[in-house]
Amino acid sequence: MKRILSFFWIFLVALILVSCEGKGKIVIKEPPNAEVYVNGKLVGKTPIVLELKEAKYDIAVATSPWDIDIKKGVQVYFDKTIELKFHPIPRGLLVADTKPQGAQVLEGKDLIGITPLKEKIPVGKHELIFKLGDVGTTRVLNIEYGKTTKIFVNLEKAVVHFYARPSDAVLIVDGKEVGKLPTTLELDQGIHKVTVKKGIYEDTFDLKVKKGDEIKVTYILEPVQLPPVQAYGPLSFTPDHKYLVSMGKAGIYFWDLKKFKPQISLYDPKDVRNFDKFINYGISQNGEYVAGIKPIRKLAYALEDKTKKYDKILVWDMKTTFPVLSKMYPMESMAVAFSKDISKIYYITKDGKVKIADFKTGNIKEEKDLGHKPTYVRYRDGLLYVATNDGFIIIYDTSSNAVKESKKVHSSKINTVEVSKDGKYIITASQDKTVKVFDNQLNKVKEFSFEKEALSANISPNNEKIAIGLSDNSAKAVGFSSGKVLYEIKNLRAPAKFVVFANEEVLITASDINNPVVNIWKNGHLLKKWIQTIE
Repeated sequence: MKRILSFFWIFLVALILVSCEGKGKIVIKEPPNAEVYVNGKLVGKTPIVLELKEAKYDIAVATSPWDIDIKKGVQVYFDKTIELKFHPIPRGLLVADTKPQGAQVLEGKDLIGITPLKEKIPVGKHELIFKLGDVGTTRVLNIEYGKTTKIFVNLEKAVVHFYARPSDAVLIVDGKEVGKLPTTLELDQGIHKVTVKKGIYEDTFDLKVKKGDEIKVTYILEPVQLPPVQAYGPLSFTPDHKYLVSMGKAGIYFWDLKKFKPQISLYDPKDVRNFDKFINYGISQNGEYVAGIKPIRKLAYALEDKTKKYDKILVWDMKTTFPVLSKMYPMESMAVAFSKDISKIYYITKDGKVKIADFKTGNIKEEKDLGHKPTYVRYRDGLLYVATNDGFIIIYDTSSNAVKESKKVHSSKINTVEVSKDGKYIITASQDKTVKVFDNQLNKVKEFSFEKEALSANISPNNEKIAIGLSDNSAKAVGFSSGKVLYEIKNLRAPAKFVVFANEEVLITASDINNPVVNIWKNGHLLKKWIQTIE
């Protein structure tokens, strides 16, 4: 009997010790009447005292199914009591899955869970990281109160949503036609060649993606113009034909026609607000210097003799794009050019004078009288080609400072004179509604007649086409040999007082300073370019 009693007491003591082994307490008083969950299991309502074994627990308190406060990894210590305070906050349900499954879902460094995942998280914007091995990606979600937000992340490929404006454009990826936009594709990690086209408008882009990406790619077809600088003519190309040159609201611009952006801009550092604008420019034969003409009108109050009209001439060194000469002259010039050796600068004035200045000092050393009022001037290989108000073409040789040729070629005012790229032809556009082509001795080669005044004309680089700007806000391209109209551009926003070919297909038209606009055309169609944006 004693042995049985002894065993019973030993068993009872052991049972008491086991029941007390490693336990601590958690006290939760507020908020009142809130449900309490331990590791996801409902254990009662507040106020409550929890007696738990020594370990870590996830404890949640909810005043409603969508108002919850969670404390993760709460440590319970043996024979210790801790009091926790909870403040339930609004939540929504996140349902997340990945391919393959088993990815970590993190916000910052905090682990929310492993996919597939269902978790109530606070309302608002969340930047979540989905990570599996060395593949990781980010998604931004907006969680709404009491609502379920679902997300699926492909960690094996990139998901790309393609859109276009206008729609129905054709999409080609890596040489394979996919179909019309909009569409969604899964792409392997790497760089893909994406071509989008609609009608004659087609562009190709590189699209770099990585596993886990989900991106929106939009292509917008926009007219190619030269904004936002309010570009205007005259137009020309640099001697190496690398840049198109125009003027604009802040100076002289050099355009890369592949990027349709100004790569170089020349301005007057002493007139940063651009009160007076440039009217013309000249480029040295080697392309190293550029001269610009700026009539001083709005800033005339600063002039000593206010009864005269002044021009400011600036010369920039293209290596630094900084002015090496800035000088005021009491004259009204319309064109500027350099001698071949860049020792002299030539100013052609509106009253028919050729003023010759020293390049280093800018001081005028000599003056010649052309005997006619010029309307337009082009410089080529040491020669000044001067069109006049009474229908003459004058070729002035800067090496001898003398007139080489002078001939009346039109019955009235000549609006423009241009020289072909190879220097073989001279082309004129006249008020008498004709466009004429001459050789270097001013012998007529071709003549084209129109119903309206010809404001401008130019010849394509291969001498295959003639472009003409007409006074009715239209432009035409005709075959050089056939004279047949190849295409016509109507309803220009302003008269095309300047035309120039970039190549046999691309024609550029420009107005003057009074209504600045430059348009680029491909075979008579307004050139448009697909612009790619990625979100």
